[in-house]
Amino acid sequence: MLPGKFEHGFLWLRAGYQINEMRDLFEHEHREIYREALTALKNAGIDFMLGGAFAIYHYTNWWRNTHDIDVYVVQNDVAKAARALETAGFYDIGEQAKGDKEWIYHSARGDMIVDVIWRFANLANYITPDWLERAPKGNFVGVDVKFIPLEEIVWIKTFVINRHRCDWPDVMRVIRAQCSNLDWHRLLDMLDEHWLLLAGLIDVFDWQHPDSIGCVPLEIREELITRRRDFWANPPLGVDREHLLDPWIHYRADKYAIWRNEQPND
Repeated sequence: MLPGKFEHGFLWLRAGYQINEMRDLFEHEHREIYREALTALKNAGIDFMLGGAFAIYHYTNWWRNTHDIDVYVVQNDVAKAARALETAGFYDIGEQAKGDKEWIYHSARGDMIVDVIWRFANLANYITPDWLERAPKGNFVGVDVKFIPLEEIVWIKTFVINRHRCDWPDVMRVIRAQCSNLDWHRLLDMLDEHWLLLAGLIDVFDWQHPDSIGCVPLEIREELITRRRDFWANPPLGVDREHLLDPWIHYRADKYAIWRNEQPND
């Protein structure tokens, strides 16, 4: 067993041990199944990218346990990807939440899941061909693959902050690990009208990692200050963006989350 301890599904290593010791966790447990799934997609001629925990590991060398692979494709390749996975012994497990079929295809083999994703979970954006053109190449379990581009993975994960899950810790790690590589101007353009969400994330990043404040360029901070002043002076009226941050509340039956006026009368 590795010289660390498990807490809440994560392995925390004591200082002094190399990150490659952690790789055994996924290289041995599901290595062959991972390889077969990815090879099936490649043999079918599908252009895809790895996301999720594997992309975070690619950019940060930080690993968390997972029993699924997030594969990103353009929408036109979803059916083809599903057929390729079926040849590798995976089967469609259907919607895990209402509305899943609008952005994700779930397949499984035993206790391992391959999710094929073509859209943001909040349905705000689609995966487009330029993502694949920008995607860096790498190797995972012996298979040559692409990973979601750096700015794109930050873009996706910035929206994931809700009562079921928050991906901001992943974003914090990416910012620190890729401090000099992030194109902040491009990221700000991608967030577009949602720039204030990125500004909030940067505030939390500064609080959490004051020693890494320099990772966010001064000109980006100054631009956000200017935008904030304009926003405070003229806030948009009638705008509600909760559904963009918490799609599970809106698309999933959740008996623990109801408004008081929705409760049955006693």
